[in-house]
Amino acid sequence: MDIKQGDIGLLMALDALLEHESVSRAADQLGISQPAMSAQLKRLRSLFNDPLLTPSGRRLVATSRARALQQDLRRHLQNLDALVRENETFDPAVTRKTFRMIATDYVHLILAARLEDRISAVAPDARLAFLPFEPRSMWESLEGDTADLALVTGMDLPDAISRPAMKETFCVIMRRGHPLEDGELTCAAFCAQRHILISPEGGGFVGATDRALAGLGMKRHVAVSLPSFLLAPGLVAASDALCVVPRRLADLYRDSVVCRNLPFDVSGFEVDMLWHPRRQNDPAHIWFRGEAASLARAI
Repeated sequence: MDIKQGDIGLLMALDALLEHESVSRAADQLGISQPAMSAQLKRLRSLFNDPLLTPSGRRLVATSRARALQQDLRRHLQNLDALVRENETFDPAVTRKTFRMIATDYVHLILAARLEDRISAVAPDARLAFLPFEPRSMWESLEGDTADLALVTGMDLPDAISRPAMKETFCVIMRRGHPLEDGELTCAAFCAQRHILISPEGGGFVGATDRALAGLGMKRHVAVSLPSFLLAPGLVAASDALCVVPRRLADLYRDSVVCRNLPFDVSGFEVDMLWHPRRQNDPAHIWFRGEAASLARAI
């Protein structure tokens, strides 16, 4: 038997079998009966002259030959899927697609509600999944089509398509009624306060603000380290501590905190939009990333 006697469905069956290492679960994924999947496995074993799945105790495990095939097989199937999608038309008014976006918690906070409003207005049956930012697995998610877009900062992924999405600057927030709420905010007054620092890696007490102050020969006292910008406004509103945060985030909490300009320069940052080249000409993807990019530019 050679591949001309098979079809794409047979290769999709192999992909499902290798992913699940289970005939029944692979059958469920493809929506066919277990006997039909068993027949597919028999044909595949003949095609590749290898058991592909072999018993190990009460379960099946992929052979070394099967594991060697898996990555290339998945990539080729994804490329074929992309080829088909590029020739489809896309109508947001009737689509039932789920669009998935990776981002930091800060980006989700400022974009999620606005993006949901924007998408639901023109694509009422579409769904949005906002996924956490995991640097080590982000490319795997984009490559494996488990995420459509990533909106992140400082990620160097040479194989990804990347476009600037938005620029952000920093400001300092303090509780309403804080002694520094009115009047001139000097570097000395800033440094004399207790400070909250955001350390995404967890537990850090030195950041860009501290490096900027060091260049001026000054130093502040960081009393609290938080893992997320989202935790800062609540803690600031209940204390006398100051916190340097992205300006767009501060704008969301103006009812509970005061936003002041920093009395020294701290470099802002850019948020980039990244996606896999395979999705470049996918009509649905073009529409979704266009909506996300337009919204990011507007806020």
